[in-house]
Formats: sequence, structure tokens, C-alpha cells
Amino acid sequence: MLKKYEKEILKAYLNLPARKLLNHQFELEEDYLAGKVSRFLYGERFTENFIPFTNEEQEAIDKALKGKENDKDGRDLVTAVLITKAVCNILNKYNKQ
Repeated sequence: MLKKYEKEILKAYLNLPARKLLNHQFELEEDYLAGKVSRFLYGERFTENFIPFTNEEQEAIDKALKGKENDKDGRDLVTAVLITKAVCNILNKYNKQ
């Protein structure tokens, strides 16, 4: 059964602001995962394995963060990355086997 803190993390993902440092680079991927999260919150479960970021996405994130880890947009991006990883972990935890 989905725990309260897991539900709150999933809801937080749906409320994340745009990742300014990524210049809307991965909006389709973000929208895809947001759709899965929304459906998950309504009870749907999936068989697919959710991977937070492809190698290309991770490289773009690392490049965008370089030297900006301590400003507002950099910290927002770090928060989004961490929440995205947590979301994928939660979705995978409750996969249909």
C-alpha cells in the first residue's frame, strides 16, 4: 500500500516549476512522467521500469548545473532531479510483477 510520504513526493513532482536551467530541453519526457504519476495516484500500476534520466539527459543536467549549484535556479534543478529520482523509485517499487 502506498505510504503517505510517497504520495506526497508524487504530488510534489506534479507541482515542480519548469527547470529554467534546462531551457525546456526535456519537457516531453517530464510531461510523460507526470502523466504516469497522475495515473499512478488514481490507482493505475505499470509494468515498465522507470529510469529517472537517460545518459543524454544526465549529461545536460550536469552541464547546466556546472558552476550554478549555489544559485536559485541551480538549487531548483537539484531539487527537481532528486524528486524525479524518488518518483521513479516509488513507481518501480509498486510495479505490477
